[in-house]
Amino acid sequence: MRNGVFIAGTGTDVGKTVLTRALARALSRRGLRIAAVKPAESGVARRPGERYPTDAAALRAAAGSTAADDDVCAYLLDEPVSPHLAAARQGIHIDAARIEALLERASAAHDLVLVEASGGLLVPLSDELLYADLIAKTGLPLVVVAPNALGAINATLLTLEAARARGIELLGAVLNGSPRSDFGNADAIARFGRTRILGLYPTVTPPEDDALADAAEAHLNLDVIAEFARR
Repeated sequence: MRNGVFIAGTGTDVGKTVLTRALARALSRRGLRIAAVKPAESGVARRPGERYPTDAAALRAAAGSTAADDDVCAYLLDEPVSPHLAAARQGIHIDAARIEALLERASAAHDLVLVEASGGLLVPLSDELLYADLIAKTGLPLVVVAPNALGAINATLLTLEAARARGIELLGAVLNGSPRSDFGNADAIARFGRTRILGLYPTVTPPEDDALADAAEAHLNLDVIAEFARR
């Protein structure tokens, strides 16, 4: 598949789900059939008799999809820890082939697949597989999400180096949040990381899908991502 883009962060809680929701809704409003998926979700909430993937469900809603859980998230994991550990504690082994099959199904039925990773590139999915390895196996390009805060330069440059070391195509970086000070993040990341800044995404309150999409249209270079859609 080539009609997909991975979205990974420089760490946990940097705004990947919010950014993926924003992209899904904004690109859907351009007339594209969007699948927004999350291969593995840890800390999945429970409803009576079932697990409920909060992040994956939010992605599905933002994309305007009615897909089943199995077509949005390959692995629903109970504990809010690294996927490899959560899976091991449930007696599950996360298999790249199962995730790739989910992505292929999504690719065949949609114009563009947005794939949200868990945490950063070097988060393990199993004892043999890092997220970066999975992304490299798929051949999909990568958008890096970093908080627009102190420390973003180092974390983002390390993420870019890890991606390049595995031959992952880089589309660019998004800096997320409204900083109280100018830390020079965008200029330094673009210069030292030899990558483009796809936008400075503001804090959106309340974070409703259409408001997130409005901010994406105003502040992100959506055309770079839309280029990967099947026409």
